Order: sequence, then structure tokens, then C-alpha cells
Amino acid sequence: MDFTPDPSSWSGRSAPDIAREFLGQDFVCPSCGRRHAVATRAMVTRPGVEADFEPVLRGLGISGRPLVVFDRNTFAACGEAVMNGLAPFGPTAFVIRRDDLHADEQALGSVLAAMRDGPSFLVSAGSGTVTDITRYNALRAGLPFVAYATAASVDGFASSVTPLIVDGFKRTYPGKAPLAILADPGVLAAAPRRMTAAGFGDVLGKVVALLDWRISHAAEDEAHCPMIDALVDKAVQECLALSGALARSEPAAVGSLLDILALTGIAMQLMGTSRPASGGEHQVSHLLEMRDIQRHRAGSLHGDKVGIGTLIGMTLYLQLFGDGNLPAQRPTMTARVWEDEVRRVFGPLADSVLATNPHEPPTGADWEAQKRRISGYMEREGFATVQGFRALLPAAVRMIADIGGPVRPDQLGYSVQDACDAIGFGKEVNAAKMTVLRLADRFGSLYGFAEDVSAGLPEGRVY
Repeated sequence: MDFTPDPSSWSGRSAPDIAREFLGQDFVCPSCGRRHAVATRAMVTRPGVEADFEPVLRGLGISGRPLVVFDRNTFAACGEAVMNGLAPFGPTAFVIRRDDLHADEQALGSVLAAMRDGPSFLVSAGSGTVTDITRYNALRAGLPFVAYATAASVDGFASSVTPLIVDGFKRTYPGKAPLAILADPGVLAAAPRRMTAAGFGDVLGKVVALLDWRISHAAEDEAHCPMIDALVDKAVQECLALSGALARSEPAAVGSLLDILALTGIAMQLMGTSRPASGGEHQVSHLLEMRDIQRHRAGSLHGDKVGIGTLIGMTLYLQLFGDGNLPAQRPTMTARVWEDEVRRVFGPLADSVLATNPHEPPTGADWEAQKRRISGYMEREGFATVQGFRALLPAAVRMIADIGGPVRPDQLGYSVQDACDAIGFGKEVNAAKMTVLRLADRFGSLYGFAEDVSAGLPEGRVY
């Protein structure tokens, strides 16, 4: 019998429990008419999950010897338990020993070299970076892959795409979704508190990502699925309700956060893109991370920057649409000035940026038609969503701070100019994606906004 999701049955159920229905499924969606598929077949979050490794993996048809990928911190935190749990499979451990670990060519190559004895499957034991390094190598080697999460810090555990730093530029590449995601709430809660705050920030980012997605669907007819949208939105609301327990590092709450993070990866698998989970807030984060790489400095957590990007994104939406109208049209940056600024911001990466981005926003009849479609969507529901940010923005600032995360770029060591560049030019990291940053650019408001917000953030004048 074909699987058919029934959103009418969702009432009273948690979003992660709903997401588990989709595991291993391939179906035509009754909501959008597209075919959705999920390669991940198991999500298990419970105390002592390491003892379940053998029955879970054998139940998935996994056999042979694994290579288990750690970094130094995760090996110290759980190496013995993970290797003991995998002992029936004869595992080999590989520890990536870098202080400035990124998912880049060096890290990918080190794991590839460690695969020289031909493992049968790969296991990542870490958070976002270790998982991404492992998933990309699993794809290229054609091997099964299992993710063991050591911190509820990032939404990419279940993703089928991989954000990588290649030649200093952060782009999204194909990846392999894990067959299983396993986690012990006690291990998650024992991770540094700031990692839980980063995971909360990554989930919070969906409030901007989903609105970006809806507006892009209205303006440019980008593919959109109301069912996936609704599932992610439900997960975000459940995450917000966990904030107090997360601030107290309660294991059950941190385990629930991990399940919600995994759910957003399932949503990306369902859609086949990062759209349900990544918008303008991620563009801000990606440019800041690229700046860290250029400066050879240890980067901050991905979710920290996404959380900050989300607060900025909500602020920008309020400035654009907070009065219940489309913003007045202002002159946009000329192609010549834009190119000069891209060269300043991206330095040696500028030629790649210029080759993949339009030199000017759409104008004339094309832009007028898009504005009419944007206006129609905003009248239906968009203005109400933006008005909701008036209460959510200050609440989100408090929640992130209470859990132990940063709410301003300067708290992570970024200058006013760094923040201004990330807001003004984060959109160039992904040329195809329409987000709040590109939307502000098309209305001629982005660069003035970037200057005002970046200057006001360290002084607490923005939110």
C-alpha cells in the first residue's frame, strides 16, 4: 500500500513523531503533487543508545567493518562508548586533529585517506562539521553512512546536501543522507552549553527561511510544498516552547531539540533542496564563515551565526513590511558600484561571485509583475507573519541569551564592517536563492539597512 501522509492526523502529536512516519518513504505528495523521498530510515534518541547500535544497524541491513570519524573533542566525550557499541562490527576509529576544523578540502582528504583499507560503511561521531565531512565522503565512495550526534548544535544531521568550503568559498554540494541518526540525550546535554544554544539558533532560523521561501514562491514561482512548510513551522513552535528547559540543560529537552534538528534535515530530503531550512539568515552566516577562513581564524559555531542572522532577518522584514505596505522603491546600486563592492568584500573570490550573480536586480515590467505577486501574498498572510516578529524578535533575543548563545556579531569577534558586509553581500553566496536580503536589494533598501544595523548592533540600538 502506498504511503500517503495525512496532515489532518497531526493534531496533538509532536513534529518529530510525525517526521518518523516519513522515514524510508517515497511518495507523491497530496499537498504539492511532487514526488518526495527520504533515505533516512531510523531516528533513535534515547539514553544508552550505544547499546542499540547492533540491532538497529543490522535491522537496516548494514554489515561489515565501519570507519568511525571523530574530532578530538567528540572522541574524548564518547569515543569509548561508541567504539564499544560498534564492537560487533570491528570498527576503526579516525580522529581529525585540527583546532580550526572546517568541512574543507583538507578535512575531506584526511578522511578519504583513512578509508584506504576499504571500510564497508562510515559512522560520523560529532556535530555538524564531522557529519558533513563524513556524508560527502560516503557519497563519493558509495558507502552507507550512519550519524551519531554528540551535540544538538546544527540541523544538518539528516540532510542530503553538504555545505563545504572549497577554495575558500562556502557552497552547497551533494551529500548522502544517513541511514540512521542515533543520539543519547545525556551525551547531548553534556556538550558545551553554547552548542545547544547554536542548535536553538539554527532552528529559530526557519522563521525567516520559511517566509523567504513563501515569498520566493509567490514572486518567482519557486517550487514550494505546503505540507513540508507546515511540518517545519510546527517544529519551530515546539522548539520555542523548549527554551526554558534548554536553558537548564535538561537532557530530555536537549534530546527533543536534536529530534527537531533532525526533522529539518528530513524536510530538506523531502524537498530535495535546503529551502525549507535555509534562507537569508544562512547567507549572513555563510559570508561570516568565509571571512573566518580568509583570516585563518577559528570560526564560531554555525548556529550562533544563523541565530544572529535570524534576528537581523526579522529586523529587516519589520523595516520592509512592518507598516502593512510594500516599501517605497528606492534606487538600486549600479552595476559598477556593486562590482567594486563585491571585489572589496570577497577579495580573491570575487571573480567567482561576479560570474554567478546578476549584476543588477530585475527592473521594469518584470519587477512590477513580481511586486504585484509579492503584494498579493503579503496581503493574504505575509503582513500578519511580519507583525508576529514584533513579539518574537525580543523574545528570541532573550531565549538565545538565556540558553548561552550570542545575539550580536561583535560577541563573536566580528567588526561593524564584517557585519555590514555580511548583511549587504551575504546574498551573493547563493545567486539562485531569493531571500529577505535580495528582496531588500530589489527595493533599494539593503545597503542603507546594512550600514544602520551593523553600526547599531554593538550599542544595543537594533533589538
